[in-house]
Amino acid sequence: MLQQNLDEKSEFQRLFQMYLLFEEEAERPNAEAIRIAIETQCGKTDIVSGSDALSSFAVEAYKVAYRDGEMPAQVMMADVTPFQPESITDMERTQFWTMPDGEDVLEQCRYKLLISDFMAAGLDYKSRSALLADWLEAAVSLFPTCKAIWIPSSGKLLHPSEIADNPYEGAARFLQFGMNIRYFTIHGTEDSLVDSLGLFALGLPDVQYHFHTLDPNDVSRHAFSVAAYLFEADVPVNDGETIAGLLNGEMAPEVHWPCRFEMSLIQPAREVMDVCPGEYAAGERE
Repeated sequence: MLQQNLDEKSEFQRLFQMYLLFEEEAERPNAEAIRIAIETQCGKTDIVSGSDALSSFAVEAYKVAYRDGEMPAQVMMADVTPFQPESITDMERTQFWTMPDGEDVLEQCRYKLLISDFMAAGLDYKSRSALLADWLEAAVSLFPTCKAIWIPSSGKLLHPSEIADNPYEGAARFLQFGMNIRYFTIHGTEDSLVDSLGLFALGLPDVQYHFHTLDPNDVSRHAFSVAAYLFEADVPVNDGETIAGLLNGEMAPEVHWPCRFEMSLIQPAREVMDVCPGEYAAGERE
């Protein structure tokens, strides 16, 4: 049984961290090779710092507005360092839904490489999402021996092919790696909880469903669709409004599920849009 810890809080990520994981120590390309890979993905890119310990690159296509003018956002790459698989918690390991062999893959990895954005928090969230997706795709292309990608903010572990073959386009590519749909059963009850984890990193609410009886797979698909809608439309749902619920496992406009914004029931503590599934709602709601 997993222990809840709502003292663990998650907030807007000023640096969005992503890790490439390896079985063997990988050889890091030089700064110019990295710059070319980014430029191929994003257009004009300049080296800000070429240090092997921490390289940074300015990406001209993504400009952040400041009081005195615009500056290009940057991306960073650290050096390859040892990785301890046990640093991924038991709770995080229960949510590797898109990677059934995730536990085995994780135990094989002994090295990690940190990549992130830098001075990019001032971008609008969709531009930032596109930059992160571009950077992750470029980085994966540079490391053919990459075994997996770990995204701490979403708790998502991915095969490199899930990045190379991302089914989404533009900013929405973020949903492939930056958002995870989680499923929990509530100990001592017949209740379940499905939520999204990851939108908080961009300053958006995640979604949450506390329910009984419904098929968790149907609720998980509904949760992804609703979270993607919040992402695409910049959270168009107001507190107390309704969205289309489920009928026989399918989204049905004639079924109205009310929504409200609150703090999450499951760690990490963050703002969520709680979706109340009508007669299938569990727990106490005002």
